[in-house]
Amino acid sequence: MTKNNLKVLFLPILYFGFVASLFSQNPEEIYNQYKKEFPDKMAVLLEKNDEIIIDFEDDTVATTHIEYEDLLFLTDRAVGLASQKAYESYFSKIEKIDALTLVPNGKRYKKMKVEYFKKEKESSSGIFYDDLESTNFIMPNVSPKARTQVEITQNIKDPRFLSSFYLDSYVPIKSARLTLKVHKDIEIAYKLFNTEDIKLDFQKSEKGNYIIYEWSAKNLADFKAEDNAPRRNYFSPHIVYYVTQINYPNRTQKLAKNVADLYDWYSNLSCRVNLEDDAELSKTVQGLIKDVESEEEKVRNIFYWVQDNIKYVAFEDGMRGFVPSEASFVYAKRYGDCKGMSSIIHKMLNMAGIENTYLTWIGSRDLPYKYSELPTPIVDNHMIVTYQNKEGEFIFLDATDSYSPFGFPSSMIQGKEALLGMGREEHKVALVPIINKEKNYSNESVELSISDKNLVGKGKYQAEGYPKGYMTHYIDGLSKENEQRYMSRYFTKGNNKFFVDDYAIKNLNEKDEALKIEYDFRIEDYAKFVGDEIYINMNMEKAFSNDEIDTEERKAPIENDYLYQTNNSTFLKIPEGYEIEYLPENSSFKNDLFGYEIKYEKLEGKVKFTHNYYKNYLLLNNESFEDWNKMIKEVNKAYREVIILKKK
Repeated sequence: MTKNNLKVLFLPILYFGFVASLFSQNPEEIYNQYKKEFPDKMAVLLEKNDEIIIDFEDDTVATTHIEYEDLLFLTDRAVGLASQKAYESYFSKIEKIDALTLVPNGKRYKKMKVEYFKKEKESSSGIFYDDLESTNFIMPNVSPKARTQVEITQNIKDPRFLSSFYLDSYVPIKSARLTLKVHKDIEIAYKLFNTEDIKLDFQKSEKGNYIIYEWSAKNLADFKAEDNAPRRNYFSPHIVYYVTQINYPNRTQKLAKNVADLYDWYSNLSCRVNLEDDAELSKTVQGLIKDVESEEEKVRNIFYWVQDNIKYVAFEDGMRGFVPSEASFVYAKRYGDCKGMSSIIHKMLNMAGIENTYLTWIGSRDLPYKYSELPTPIVDNHMIVTYQNKEGEFIFLDATDSYSPFGFPSSMIQGKEALLGMGREEHKVALVPIINKEKNYSNESVELSISDKNLVGKGKYQAEGYPKGYMTHYIDGLSKENEQRYMSRYFTKGNNKFFVDDYAIKNLNEKDEALKIEYDFRIEDYAKFVGDEIYINMNMEKAFSNDEIDTEERKAPIENDYLYQTNNSTFLKIPEGYEIEYLPENSSFKNDLFGYEIKYEKLEGKVKFTHNYYKNYLLLNNESFEDWNKMIKEVNKAYREVIILKKK
């Protein structure tokens, strides 16, 4: 560990005043007050304040971001919060950290400062190279009744990359405040998200050469991480603020007045690459389009070649996170990030004489924002290529998903706004389609017979769209042993005595063909013999059965990767000497967002069981939870039904 020698800038006067006032307060009284108010919480944030100062420094704009938190510990569980991290990157550098614990000492607090800090490189999941660093430190003597106060001062390198202020946290907040102190010659804008249910006070004032914007709120609830929820920015109250224009003495710089300003910056970064042709890359392109007459087929061939031959690796390294790599570099190395993969697709298409293709900036579904409401880099985190066919239709090409078929965007960008670069000064915002459920299907047909108490069967499975892509992703590259394990897990039916004995896979890597799997299986001890009757529950795959939503606790919407429908048919051969004694009633529930159908039919010598279900949403909002639970109740009732076969 090294002692923190970061340069000291300043501490707000409010901070000093607040710290001083602490020593006139009784720690026991403070603890009792908040323990009574929050008996089930491990801690409470007494203060959560951000101050942003946007000012001129010589001939540039300097932005200082000061974060301050005062945390009161209420239980032993909160001790884990003693470990702290402060993050920085190329665009945001830590200048100073002040951290101390206020330890109860009779009727006053004793200050214990953090003296040692350790810097580390951070490695984000799925990112090959990341310029993110953290300063790690541990708050001393943390226990119930203690308080920790941390203030972090950062310098923001580029005014395009300001942060957001969240009005909730992992624990309740008693008081939150965001203050922007902005030079009057620097114009800003802001937008509020998900603040409808909180009382948010706002004041705007002028002081000398500065305009002061201040938002404050009290008694804010904590948020809880929930399964299958979208990112926090979809539902947490927060404020996004950004610089729109800088008025220098002799010039004006527009940053984010509108989407055109954002595109002008992006275009300036991307227009400097791929100015020269690469002979080897050109040779590859000519081989892919040889004897191909259809323009769309040429695009398909090039797209599939990049999917199959260029490995996706993520880079986040300062401006390299915004500037595409040269196509020749990506070709030679056989890897690239989203910008590099887009760069090589775009260049190869141009080499093939296809000019109606456009570098495209887009945000994944991790980001709920739109260019029309926030023309800043906070809206996007991804790059693809868009091809416009002869009919004027936009086809979105994202080779970072190695298994998506031509014509399908990657599932993570469905429904998102895309910023198409149609020329140095021309752009267009287009909406990526959400692929309908009929194109994302899986069908399964099963033939069953009874052997003693066991069921023996043959299954035929077929899938296209995202269901095929997701399965191919899991299967591709597995050893034979692990592949067989996967088959048994994926197709499991009935009970834990399900076994796949043999299987055959077709079209695994044929992107334009349906995936087909045929398999032989058995389920031991599944048929129930009682006297001269056989009881069999045909509901061997109980989709949704455990998915009831706790409407009292659940706050966040529920995210789905893609729309889909599943159609399953099972044919049970009636044993010789038996006949159908009882078939359950059919059951169904259908609305625009989700549904199922269970159906029983008597055929010649067989029982046909049909089980179809679908999800027709990407986000299931809270107002649909009641209907969802109604469906779950009905389908679980249907799952308990059995057919009865009786000896003649």
